[in-house]
Amino acid sequence: MKAHAYITGASAISPQPTFDRDDVEHVVAYTSHPLNVILPDIANFMDPVRARRMTRHTRMGLMAAINALQRAKVEQPGAIIVATGDGCKDSVARFLDNMIDHDEALANPTAFIGSTHNSLAGQIAMALNSNAYNYTYLQRGASFPTALLDGLLKVKEEGERNILIGAADVVTPDFFRTHRRSWLWKRRDQVANLEVLQSTDRGALAGEGSAFFVLDSIPSTKAIELMGVDSFFCAKAEDMVGRAEGLLAEAGKRPEEVDLLMVGLNGDPVEDRAYDPIRKRFPNATIACYKPLCGEFYTANALGLWFAWSAIVSGSLPKEMVLSGRGSGGFGTALIYDHFQLMDHSLMLLGGS
Repeated sequence: MKAHAYITGASAISPQPTFDRDDVEHVVAYTSHPLNVILPDIANFMDPVRARRMTRHTRMGLMAAINALQRAKVEQPGAIIVATGDGCKDSVARFLDNMIDHDEALANPTAFIGSTHNSLAGQIAMALNSNAYNYTYLQRGASFPTALLDGLLKVKEEGERNILIGAADVVTPDFFRTHRRSWLWKRRDQVANLEVLQSTDRGALAGEGSAFFVLDSIPSTKAIELMGVDSFFCAKAEDMVGRAEGLLAEAGKRPEEVDLLMVGLNGDPVEDRAYDPIRKRFPNATIACYKPLCGEFYTANALGLWFAWSAIVSGSLPKEMVLSGRGSGGFGTALIYDHFQLMDHSLMLLGGS
């Protein structure tokens, strides 16, 4: 790839106070799950009457997208690329409940229209009056890394600028109940999020969130370079070290230059063992985790990228995220490694401009 790609603006909505900031204002502790996002006031971004019919998924994604563009000082994106694991489920539930209530007759079509997975990307385009490239990736845990790869191609190969890339997923009561039976979530209601990594029972904390980024080939004042992305399916834990070293080599970086390793530990003792080999490969780096703060969901790796970006921009991490090493003093190169249920694996590499 020829050009460089820089993150010139970023925004995240999560169960933590992360919105419209470069860092985490303070860490919120929860005693139960699911971990729901702290939603900003949508009246600051659009007409509340129009927003009244929007689902939580659309609201959080739209606000994070617009805020990312504002922070990058961009009015019109060169493309809108959205990732979601199951983004439309709140609209689907609303539509099906309406069908049941009306005995399958005279159902309100609004929820059905919003039940398509690309509805968020369409709402962003309409809010911005954008006719640019518009695409949605729906590939479970690989959704966001795939969207990032698409954005990198747009910037590095096609010469496009100001590419808006992001992800959003919500947890609904029905989704929480049904997936709890498969041990995706912990079956205990009372679980302290900041102590979840000491859990011995299977499952993770259910969470939700949204993060959006603006990619450009020309760096701005606080730009952070996105040096590489790798996504793969059903790999062995031992293979992660080789994939990480390959990603670093492509970017012209040595493993010793990585001073922050952000991993997706979620409190499931079986799934968390997959992170052991890559943690041992970077013994001198600060090891940090983000899922105790936001929970587990299909596109949680987008928040992982935001937390790593935040660490480089602000120069520090909340102490609650640090597993080993220092939490302040500045970071130059960050490697993010995440997997979803040992199937969808991703690596993302960030560095200062």
